[in-house]
Amino acid sequence: MLRPLMAGHARKAQQLLAHPASRQLVRYIIAGLFVTWLATSVFSALVWHHVDPFLANVGSTAVGLCIGYFVHSRWSFREGGNKGEALQLGRFLISAGIAFAINNLWIWLTVKQLGLPPLAATPLMMAATPILSFLLNRYWVFKAH
Repeated sequence: MLRPLMAGHARKAQQLLAHPASRQLVRYIIAGLFVTWLATSVFSALVWHHVDPFLANVGSTAVGLCIGYFVHSRWSFREGGNKGEALQLGRFLISAGIAFAINNLWIWLTVKQLGLPPLAATPLMMAATPILSFLLNRYWVFKAH
């Protein structure tokens, strides 16, 4: 009884993963979780050592940029268009700048406006910002022709 149920789910998963966008999303989630975890770990460590949250966000963003571009351009969106490294990198930096601004918005909102501890911004930085980043990366930075 369990075997036919599992086989049905396996077929549905194979059909879903047959679409390039689905494969990209799965790879983006895996890589993005790692990059986001690393960047928020840097942010948390810097805040823990009493670095201003906005400066900590600069440090964590720098780490995320370096690792994120490499992982996403070579793995997550490897099926994307090949527009040349310079154009992709430029678009990636603009996309990252948007994500950086959004993360600063979360810090401003939670820390400066609501008076919460600096680490209160990390759930928003780990959940909301990556969704927008995926959309920008999929449809603008690494988009297929």
